[in-house]
Amino acid sequence: MTAKSVVAGRVGVRSGPLRTASARWRRSLERLWRPRRQVLALAGFALGAFGNGVAIHAWPDRVPTVTLALWVVLAALFLPTRHLFVVYAVVATVIVSAVPVRLFDERFTALVIVGVGALMVVMAVLSASRARLGIVGLTGEDVLVDLRDRLAAGGRIPVLTDGWEADDVVRSADGEPFSGDFLVCALTEDGRRFEVVLVDVSGKGRGAGSRSLHLSGAVSGLLGSVTPEEFLPAANAYLLRQEWDEGFATAVHLAVDLVTGAYTVGRAGHPPSASFDSGSGAWLVDEVAAGPPLGVVEGAVFVRSGGELASGGAVLLYSDGVVESEGFDVSVGVERMLGAAAGALMRTDGTLRECVEQIVDVARAGQSDDRAVFAIRRR
Repeated sequence: MTAKSVVAGRVGVRSGPLRTASARWRRSLERLWRPRRQVLALAGFALGAFGNGVAIHAWPDRVPTVTLALWVVLAALFLPTRHLFVVYAVVATVIVSAVPVRLFDERFTALVIVGVGALMVVMAVLSASRARLGIVGLTGEDVLVDLRDRLAAGGRIPVLTDGWEADDVVRSADGEPFSGDFLVCALTEDGRRFEVVLVDVSGKGRGAGSRSLHLSGAVSGLLGSVTPEEFLPAANAYLLRQEWDEGFATAVHLAVDLVTGAYTVGRAGHPPSASFDSGSGAWLVDEVAAGPPLGVVEGAVFVRSGGELASGGAVLLYSDGVVESEGFDVSVGVERMLGAAAGALMRTDGTLRECVEQIVDVARAGQSDDRAVFAIRRR
């Protein structure tokens, strides 16, 4: 989606006084309902725990005391911390009142009392920890999913002009929901210049995923806002200002003129890009573009290289998880990757999607590392 289409969509939302008034009333109702919803939930859980206590006294042979643990867990999942202790006070009162009644009951042992009490302490600590993050109830998972979706949206490839196709695959280590590898794409309003950056932050899994979410916003703001020559120096300066303990990342940046086919590549500590010549059917690894990782050297210089894509030509970007693995030389991984890419591109019935997926499938690191591949081809 170009910037022009986004602006047009926003104008359409603003238009219409009835829609504006409706949105204003809806926001007002939500503000009124939200605190009342929490009070109703508190009342429901407190009454539920109290009713459970009545059942324990009325039918001691059918309703064990340990059923109170259910209310302890549910209250911690759905209620804010300040309301949680009201329900726990009801549960504690029920247990204390049941002691004289069920003192000689074998199922009402000290282990049950200690177990429910310990569960209340654990769930209260977890609830307080979630509250410090501003998370109430089960919305924590929603927040993580939203952040993950925002990261994926930044790498969504826009519709390119006729004669060009691009695709990518990003897979996280061991099937984790977050990856340390991510892509960000941008297309100018006139549809002429397409830019993409593939970033690999330090670490992997959820730890790297949180840094990816942080860095992707800055990269999205820079991409397309500065010239290709200024992009990596600006990203490096931003990362240095963050002063992360593990504050470095590698990146490769590609800018393509979709009219002439001319392109430039810059990299920061990242594996070199590769270009495909459809005439010879050979891949050429670009060793000219060079520079240190982002966030390491202040005022670092990043050397860019360039070329021109003829019909059938392609450029391939990839992360180190595709070519590196313990016990093998990187050159072996590069040859393996380019062999798979050449075979896929030379097939007359093969698509670019199949090409990038095949490259990821033959990655030397397997499932033990984050892997990302991006390819653009001129038809």
